[in-house]
This record gives sequence, C-alpha cells and structure tokens, in this order.
Amino acid sequence: MHDLARGVISGVLVGVVTCAHGAFAQPTVRNVILITMDGVRVEEIFGGLDLAVLESTLEKGVELEEQPAYEKYWAATPEERRVKLMPFFWQTLMRQHGSIAGNRARGSRVWITNRHGFSYPGYSEILVGEAHDEIDSNDKTFYPYPTVLEFLRQRLGRTDRSVAMFGSWETFNWIVQRKERQIFVNAGYEDYDAPGAVIDALNTLQHEARGDADDDRLDAFTFRFAMAHLRRHRPRVLYLAFSETDVDAHQGRYNRLLDTLARLDGYLRELWTFLESDPQYRGQTALLITTDHGRGHTVKDWSEHGKIDGAQDVWQAYVVPGVPLRGEWSQAETVYANQIAATIAQLLGFEYRAEYPGAGKPIAQLFR
Repeated sequence: MHDLARGVISGVLVGVVTCAHGAFAQPTVRNVILITMDGVRVEEIFGGLDLAVLESTLEKGVELEEQPAYEKYWAATPEERRVKLMPFFWQTLMRQHGSIAGNRARGSRVWITNRHGFSYPGYSEILVGEAHDEIDSNDKTFYPYPTVLEFLRQRLGRTDRSVAMFGSWETFNWIVQRKERQIFVNAGYEDYDAPGAVIDALNTLQHEARGDADDDRLDAFTFRFAMAHLRRHRPRVLYLAFSETDVDAHQGRYNRLLDTLARLDGYLRELWTFLESDPQYRGQTALLITTDHGRGHTVKDWSEHGKIDGAQDVWQAYVVPGVPLRGEWSQAETVYANQIAATIAQLLGFEYRAEYPGAGKPIAQLFR
C-alpha cells in the first residue's frame, strides 16, 4: 500500500506538443473504461455494512442478527466488512492493480464542485470537467457543454462506436452529449441493436423485468449489453453507468443496496476477466470507478443527497497500467470530480485543458 502523503505533483507532463487537433501528450494507455455507481456513499465503499443504518431500517421486534444482510456482510472491522461486500474490488483490483482516494479516516478526500449534489449536475461535472450550476435539475435537456466523450470521439475518429456509453438511466442520452448521435449511447429501456438470440432475449426481457424506477432499467441489462458491445465493436473508450444503488437508497432499502453493491462487484470481476483475456485490452486499459454524488452520513439522512452534508463526499478508484499506486490514498491532497475528464484524455495522450481551460487538471498522482 502506497502512502501519498507527499501530495500532488504539480506541473504539466513532458512531451506536450501542439498540432492541428490541439495539444498532445505521451499516451499512458490505449483504452479507458469509466464506471460510475450512482450515489454510493464513502461509508459503504470504505467500511462495508453500516450497522447503525441497517438497524434503523428494521421494524420493531425484528432481530438484527437474523437479517440476511447481517449474516452476509457483517464483520468486526471496516476492512473486513468491505471485503465481504466487495471482495473482488478490494482483494484484487485495489490490492494488486490499483488505488482509491476518498477515505476521510485516512486523510484523503474527493469532493464534487457543483453545488447541487444530485445526478445530472454530478455526471455533467465528471464528463465536462467543470461544474455548470445552471444545470439544476434531472430534466432530459441538452446543454451546450462538450463532454470528454465527444472530445475523444472527434480525436480517435476510428468508427462511430470507438467511444460508447451504456447507462441504466435514460437521461444519459442527454447528459453525455450536446445533441443526438454525437457518440454511441444506449441508455434506459433502449434495445441494443446487435445480432444473436441472446441479445434478442435480453431486449425482450428488459421490458418485462422492469426496475422500480420508470426511466432506470435494471443494471444487469446495461452490463450485458455493454459486454456484448465490448466484444463486438472493441471501443477505445467505454463509459458504463449503473443506477440501482441510487434507486435502492431512495427507497430506504438498505439490505437491497448492499446486495446491489455485491452484484456490481461481480460485474467488475467479469469485466476484468475479459479485459485480461483479450490482447487489445490486457495491460493497455485504464479503469476509473467513481460516483456522481455522496449521501448523508447519518441514520437520518443516509438515503438522501442534494443540499445536505455528505453529498459532497465521493470517492475515486484508479486502475492504470504502469502506475504503482496500490490500496488507499493516505494524507493526500484533495481530489475533485472535475478532474476526471482531463485525466481520461491525458491517459489517452490528449491535453483536454488546452481546448477547455476551465476543466479541472489531470490527477497528478497517475502521471508520475
């Protein structure tokens, strides 16, 4: 486990030049996959099951120790509990391949910079690299701010599917681009256009096995479509956005939220296994995993976000070939959600801030 107490190295990477398409830097990887898990608190990521929250959701007279969530996920220490909840994430990705920022107990913080603390502004900040506070609702509206996905689509320019986005929430059709068909997007209850009986069955089933929110399909379909696309079209950039964690929290279903996180951990394992088995992706693919906003820190507000304490606290995990950081960041300078866009571009060899100077800087620790 590396200690990042020396903080952020400032400055610009060597090797930046200017050409017709803007500034370029030496690429670190060939492919990038961004993954978001909607509204997942730092408490669950770093500490697993929150016993006080679980107790607060039980009806009077119900025994805590008899709850399936307690039996599956409870352990004596935060470190043990988080491994029970997300074993692949902690024992394989973070121990052997990557690192994670945002554990306040270790002196590491990751904050959003938008003042709203909910989904559309949060995702926009991540993808644009800058908070625009006129984005103040989750309405299905295009805004005139280019995202890093559009930026990379223009520069990679290989096919119209070299940059792809799969999301459970329908509103991603508006969030990730300024107008329709700038990048490949499959979100909400949208069928995935590909041949084969399996995809045909998934397209049918997603409309039958509907989730608890009208415009959020179940994450299982989002993941299966994304994996099919990854195998068939070989995108250089993939954004995969899961939503069930937020739906579970808003409904106050803490036991189900824990099960959802455990299932997402299984998706990470399956994705990683594929990446490691494929010559295009093995050793050449960076993973960035984060969330759009936090939630309240207490039993009274754990399910809420917006203008409450805790919504600003998020986390970021990084798996980047050639970067030796492992485990949790400790006593580190604060990182911000608005740094992800420039970081993704820099990993692929593009200087995002040369064109969009208002964006946050690339995360320096990943480019030492």
